Amino acid sequence: MLNLPTTIIQFRLAKRLAWVVALGLMVSMTPDRVQAQITITTKDMFSKEGQYYKMYSNFVKHSKSEEEAGEEVDVTDYIGDEGEDQVWDFRDGPEDEEIRFDYVKPSEIDTDVEFEGATIVERATFKSTDAQKSLFLDMKKGVGRFVYGFHDPVVYEAKPSVVFSGRLLDFPAVIQYEDEWDSSTSFEIEVESLNLIVPTKLVYESSMRVDAHGIVMLPEQGFHDCLRINELVKYDQFVKIPGLGDDWMNAGSAYVRNYYWLAKDMGIVAQITSTQDTAPIPDDFTAATAIWRQFENNHGTSDETAEPVEGLEITFDPKGNRVLLNWKKAENAVAYMVQYTDNLGANNWKDLKETSGNFALDSISSEKQRFYRIVSLE
Repeated sequence: MLNLPTTIIQFRLAKRLAWVVALGLMVSMTPDRVQAQITITTKDMFSKEGQYYKMYSNFVKHSKSEEEAGEEVDVTDYIGDEGEDQVWDFRDGPEDEEIRFDYVKPSEIDTDVEFEGATIVERATFKSTDAQKSLFLDMKKGVGRFVYGFHDPVVYEAKPSVVFSGRLLDFPAVIQYEDEWDSSTSFEIEVESLNLIVPTKLVYESSMRVDAHGIVMLPEQGFHDCLRINELVKYDQFVKIPGLGDDWMNAGSAYVRNYYWLAKDMGIVAQITSTQDTAPIPDDFTAATAIWRQFENNHGTSDETAEPVEGLEITFDPKGNRVLLNWKKAENAVAYMVQYTDNLGANNWKDLKETSGNFALDSISSEKQRFYRIVSLE
């Protein structure tokens, strides 16, 4: 989720079976696997046209005339601890603003640039003024959610559309407790300062880790199993001062820490954003510039199942007497069970390896025949 430094802007972005025999592929089905802990996949997020969710927030900076984004919030009682079996209570909190996040076609957003690769837009509408901000997305099958840029008049009204230099993977296709991932991109904007238009480049670096799981309690929606994601964002800022040449000048770095709570079939159900500082924000910060609490959505229970893997290949290494199986990750698959049999007619499959990756090795003589299949697990 993209949150620009507050000195510039703060934008809330917030069938399963394939097997191979020699050169042949076949598809089948298998019963679901029971998960010991909650796992979030792309089917739990919002990415389809017509979907929406609503948030309460203290975040009210949605017009250029507003200097502040609202009063800081004491989040001591919200953040809680890392680890397993936690409980977070978001039933009560700031309600200065209601924000509705709709998922619409990119063509519905009036922009003067093209967000190449984006297939869906998250459009945030602030109830108090009907002001809007938009985030251009694509849910890449088996990979996760890519962000291509945003449209926000608060950044600079004359050029509100900002395209990233490279797409940003903010949420992977499968998210589990103790997962970690990094992502980065850069983009250029224009900032009004002292009656000057200052070209500004931001290099964005995000480091996320799923540091807790448990129960989250929400306004008007009961309680739900959830994961908590802890994100540290660093912005390196560069500017071109009018009259001083065309070279980028280092304007320093800024840090922001975000917490996200994700639930099944509900996506992001809560978010907390720290204040900004020139040093990394500690995990146990107490003052937040913004807090969001979901109170309504139309996602519904997803009936999508894990798809079969695609692009399955088998390669034999005669020197090492090994077989390499590799495939493309499948949509909604949490892991994969690699199985084999020496007699296809006997239907006696044995487990070789369970993996969350997309390859497996097997040791086998070149004089022996063996059949393999890959089962997508969810």
